[in-house]
Amino acid sequence: VKNPPGTHLVSIAEPNQDVVQELKKENPDIEFVKDYREAIRNSEIEMVIGTLPHWLHMEAGIAAVREGKHVYMEKPLAVNYKQGKSMLEAAKRNNVKLMTAHTQRYFSVVRFIKELVNSNRLGSILMVHDMWHKPYQPYNRPSWMLDRSKGGGMGQMDGSHQIDRLLWILGNNISSVSAQVGQYTYPKETNPKISCDDTGMYFFRWENGVVATVTRMAWSKGATEYGADFFFTGGMAKFRIAYGEGPGQETAVYLAEKEAGTWEKQVVEINNPMLDEFRDFVKSLESDDEDTPVPQEHGLTVLKILEATEKSSELGQEIILK
Repeated sequence: VKNPPGTHLVSIAEPNQDVVQELKKENPDIEFVKDYREAIRNSEIEMVIGTLPHWLHMEAGIAAVREGKHVYMEKPLAVNYKQGKSMLEAAKRNNVKLMTAHTQRYFSVVRFIKELVNSNRLGSILMVHDMWHKPYQPYNRPSWMLDRSKGGGMGQMDGSHQIDRLLWILGNNISSVSAQVGQYTYPKETNPKISCDDTGMYFFRWENGVVATVTRMAWSKGATEYGADFFFTGGMAKFRIAYGEGPGQETAVYLAEKEAGTWEKQVVEINNPMLDEFRDFVKSLESDDEDTPVPQEHGLTVLKILEATEKSSELGQEIILK
């Protein structure tokens, strides 16, 4: 917020006064208001960053675009496809842009893999295994994160990230989805205050024959793993993103492209993906581009796939996408 050229911070809407006091130390000259509705009525403001609980995304997003503000919304776009569609339609009616801040494509290691797939350096891509296994302390989280109706659960929190990067690397043309999703680490029977998933496995098929598995688990005992493995006709690749301070955590890319059967670490410059994405969003507004760096419809596509995983798990069958 402080660094991108072409912008300056005008107002912060935050009802929690303890949080406000901390923020004021770093932002002494910024206006603070308790209600975002007051902030978006400020005629000086042209763009809004939404970092709200998921269940407030639609309400706040539509309110902002009706005031003529462009919106940079934290992922996921909304708690479901229907709400997300309403948000994008409202933005279009008011001639402003609403982008979901899916950051995965801005990680330098993910970009390396995208370029690798496009280059055919290792031949044709055949299959992918994407994973995010991480520690889970549910009772340290806000209550809404434990309520699926409010956008809680690891599907919304992490699964949306995994779906996003697979779509970006492999394309949007997923033809079918199979999934098993559940509340296994902290079961409902012994944790009545939790009503959302913590674990899931997906199987995606693309129209061109490529397949991918996605595993995500919020564990109480386990080891952290965040990244993906890629299998080509002429080799393998993998990336990992450091998550936490545990042993073995690193942000890196490895290739296996020789008969020796060994992994070789690649030189990849580590970047600040959130800052890079926000800068691109600002530039697209300054240039009045036709669409945003992460296409506005992409946030909706991620929700469509995510809902298909939930439906597949509920019905116990493969979902064919149209």
